[in-house]
Amino acid sequence: MVVVIMSIVAVTVIPAVDNVRVMRAGAAHDDVARLLEVTKARAMASGSPVGLRVDLADSTLTLVEVDPSAGITNLADPLTGADRILRVRETYSDVSIASLINGDGDSGTGIIWFDFESTPHTRNTDGDFASISDDPAIITLSSGATVVVHAHSGFVE
Repeated sequence: MVVVIMSIVAVTVIPAVDNVRVMRAGAAHDDVARLLEVTKARAMASGSPVGLRVDLADSTLTLVEVDPSAGITNLADPLTGADRILRVRETYSDVSIASLINGDGDSGTGIIWFDFESTPHTRNTDGDFASISDDPAIITLSSGATVVVHAHSGFVE
């Protein structure tokens, strides 16, 4: 009788645990895409370049801007005053940022920039304009999900 009950529990619990893992991966993808949209909107609203720093080692996404006197600085959340950071690995256990290919073809940690027209572009380490992105920027998560920022249009999918 105990074996039968344990079998029934195992059959019902294992799929539920897998569903949670799939839902967590989907939520991580949606949060990354949403943060890219927030970055674009902030650039359009402010009229200044705003970027999303993708840090592979820490698996974080941070909103940044170019401050003429200080270079590239983190953007603060208007409600809390804290830096606007999404810690992917901490927020979604089992999910991390696996890779970034930026719009200029560079890979690794980097910043996806948007201008006042929401056009994706690249900048150098001082925050000076480098070029309009000719290729899409692609963020890949460890779950295999990808978030793509299309060149020229800035469309996020």
